[in-house]
Amino acid sequence: MARPKEFDPADAMREAMAAFWERGYHATSVNDLLSEMKLNRGSLYGTFGDKKKLFLATLAEYEKQSRETMRETLEQPGPARKAIEQWATETAMVCAGESGLRGCLGVKAAMEMAPQDKEVAEWVRAVTRARDLLVAKAVRRGQSDGEINPRLDPRVVARCLNTTLAGLKVLGTAAPTEKDVREVVGMMLRILD
Repeated sequence: MARPKEFDPADAMREAMAAFWERGYHATSVNDLLSEMKLNRGSLYGTFGDKKKLFLATLAEYEKQSRETMRETLEQPGPARKAIEQWATETAMVCAGESGLRGCLGVKAAMEMAPQDKEVAEWVRAVTRARDLLVAKAVRRGQSDGEINPRLDPRVVARCLNTTLAGLKVLGTAAPTEKDVREVVGMMLRILD
C-alpha cells in the first residue's frame, strides 16, 4: 500500500511555476525546485517526473488558468466587440509598469526553449492555435452582429491581436507606462473597424 502524500501537489506545482517564471527553465536547478517546493527528490520524481515533465506540467497549468479567464471574457453575454476590447485591455494592462517586469511564463518559455525543444515548440503552437480560435470565434460573433468589419478574416484578426499582445508581454519586462500600453491597445483594436 502506497503512503499518502504529505504535501499538496497543487501547492508544490505553484511553487515550481513561480521558480520557472522567475528564473526560466535552464537557470532553475532541481535543487532550487526541491528547496522551493519543500520536497525531497523521491516526492518530486514520484509525483511530477523529471524536471522537464514538471516544467511542461507548469506550462499546461499556467495556460489552463489563463485560457479559462480568456474564454470567460470573450464568451460573456453582450456585444462581442466589447468583450474583445475588455480581454485585450485587461491582458495588456498586466504588462504596464512594475507588474509587467515579471513577463509572461508562456512567452518566456517560448523564447527560451521553443527554438531547440520540440515539446515546448509544439506546446507554443497548440496554445497559439487554441487562443486564435477563441478570438476568431468572438470576431465572427461580432461580425454577425454588425459590430466588426465583415470583410475581415477572423483568423487573421485573431492572430494579429494575439501576436500584438504577446509583443506587449515581452515589452512589459521593460516596464512601459500605462499610457504606452493603452496607446498600443487602442491602435491594435482599430483592426476591428
